[in-house]
Amino acid sequence: MLRSFLVLLMLAAAARAELIATFTREGSTDTRRDRFPALSIAKGEPATPFLTPGKFEVVWKGKLKLDKRQRLAFSFEGEGSVELKIGGNEMLKREGALAGEPSETKRLNPGEHDFELIYKSKDDGSASMRIYWQEVGFVRQTIPPTAFAAEETEESKAGDILRSGRLHFAQQNCAKCHVPSEGFGATPMPETSEIGPILIGIGERVTEEWLQRWISDPKHLRPTTHMPTLVNAETEEGRQQAADLAAFLASSKLGLPATPAPDPALAEKGGAHFHELGCVACHSTPDRDGPDLETKRIPLNNVASKFQPGALVAFLKKPDAYHATTGMPDFKFSDEEANSIAAYLTKTSAGNETKAAKPYPKGDAARGEKVAASLQCGTCHPGLPMEPGKVAPLEAIFKKDWSASGCAAPADKRGNAPVLNLDDDARSALAAFGKTGGDSLKRDTPAEFARRQIESMRCIGCHSMDDHQSLLSSTHEDSKKLTEHLAGLHERVDQTRPQLTFIGEMLFTSYIEKMLDGSMEKRPRPWLGTRMPAFKAHAKPLAEGLSKMHGFEPSAPVKVETDPEMVEIGKKLAGTEGFGCTTCHGIGPVKPTAAFEVEGINFEFVPDRMRPDYYHRWMDNPAMVTPSTKMPRYADGNASQRTDVLEGDAGKQYEAIWQYLHAK
Repeated sequence: MLRSFLVLLMLAAAARAELIATFTREGSTDTRRDRFPALSIAKGEPATPFLTPGKFEVVWKGKLKLDKRQRLAFSFEGEGSVELKIGGNEMLKREGALAGEPSETKRLNPGEHDFELIYKSKDDGSASMRIYWQEVGFVRQTIPPTAFAAEETEESKAGDILRSGRLHFAQQNCAKCHVPSEGFGATPMPETSEIGPILIGIGERVTEEWLQRWISDPKHLRPTTHMPTLVNAETEEGRQQAADLAAFLASSKLGLPATPAPDPALAEKGGAHFHELGCVACHSTPDRDGPDLETKRIPLNNVASKFQPGALVAFLKKPDAYHATTGMPDFKFSDEEANSIAAYLTKTSAGNETKAAKPYPKGDAARGEKVAASLQCGTCHPGLPMEPGKVAPLEAIFKKDWSASGCAAPADKRGNAPVLNLDDDARSALAAFGKTGGDSLKRDTPAEFARRQIESMRCIGCHSMDDHQSLLSSTHEDSKKLTEHLAGLHERVDQTRPQLTFIGEMLFTSYIEKMLDGSMEKRPRPWLGTRMPAFKAHAKPLAEGLSKMHGFEPSAPVKVETDPEMVEIGKKLAGTEGFGCTTCHGIGPVKPTAAFEVEGINFEFVPDRMRPDYYHRWMDNPAMVTPSTKMPRYADGNASQRTDVLEGDAGKQYEAIWQYLHAK
């Protein structure tokens, strides 16, 4: 399929919760779909990967959806030139510094209203823009993505196809064989620098029998793999090649001490961990005898036949040891967790492996080394043999029609090229991308990188986004039976994971990076059975991309100047004399006063975590940000319940609490 299940999950509908964005630079255009209008482009960065850096214009078009009649005013932040039109009428126009007084208030009836936002960058190509709305009932805030809708256009479909083809090109490691003569430059598409797993010493990690099956038909064992099929296992020659290559790889050993095999008696406890951690968001259960093609979850039925005794424990402890960009994140498992989960997976998958269609002949390692060189294994797997110069350089292949021959062509036109794991839509997307010349591989934007990573890292497997629920919400039942022996586990008050809708607007970039790279010392939500694992390889660029996606430059907290009098007022408002915040929220080592099963996030995280604008928006109306929240609202139209403090001005009261939380 052209888009994976997760993208379909996010965007399925004729009128999508997004806008059509058309970028123009020096006569060239590029169109894509955006969840909302926002930009943060540094000087020297392109507006999109398909345009060169420099001055540009972007027009967002679609519908603004309202559930009820509202009297709205609009405003901006950023620099450049911007004009907003609603229903064809100009609402607000700004040039230079975009911040300022909001537009006149306009009454808009329920339903859909034509929305058009025209933005022009600064002359040097840098750009920053965010749009806000406000009315009597709520403070100024960003317009949520769910308020937008747009019908796809031919141009946006073409933009989707090019982005899909570009991503397939990178994920299939095409440029590892077809090397660019002058490299990809200083700021390439990050995925072009990724390498396959390091297979040196693999004989100590996986079995020769599994290697035979994997080499013969990778997609048969893992339908979503990017590993191509390099031999034809339907022939005797192909099965011999698979056996020889497997024998060669299995002979590669580093002499490292073996990790003891897990005790099978730990399987029950491991199954409980498997369920609690929400592993079924990315994996089907190991007792399933076939892949889950609908949700594209990675099957686990081959675990027992794949790993050498104890090797799975080592992998769970450090999944990126031999593959820096592996999709498997680091949960920082304890020894007990790693051993028990390995015991569960091994015991449950035993005898459930995907069988080979025919038996394999005995392999020969010496012949296998020659097979590895002839198949160019070293182009993707560092340290393996290869024969340089056997394929055309990158520039040459972009002069060809990829639908007529080669890896991306249909089977009857492929010749002796590797069999990539692609469907017809993916092949069409690659063929379309092949007509672009490939310059977009040499440039990227942080925001588009973040969009791709949300999909490839399956973030929406565990987290909701916009008005779409996480995949785990529907698949968690698959593993619930593994915890039936644990009394009361499923009666816990709240196991809601944070939503991603406003992630780049809500959190400082530095905090997001710590969450992604696993360097956060304390968990903000220690009561959750699931926990945020580390995705170390792309933590920094992904954190920056999430910020820029929302129109914010990557940033860390700055010192908040506090007034002692305001700090004292904030302390009282946060306590039982005020809004009772400390009933649910602890402050450092001081626990909340109520004995709830689930606490709110400890206030000690706030200074390093939350952007000030988002804090005020959240305090004004939490349910407007997260409809399912248990956080109450303390004011209506800035009229606080505490009329005796700071003239009853809710904004001032929230500022006092903010200063209290930042006081040292």
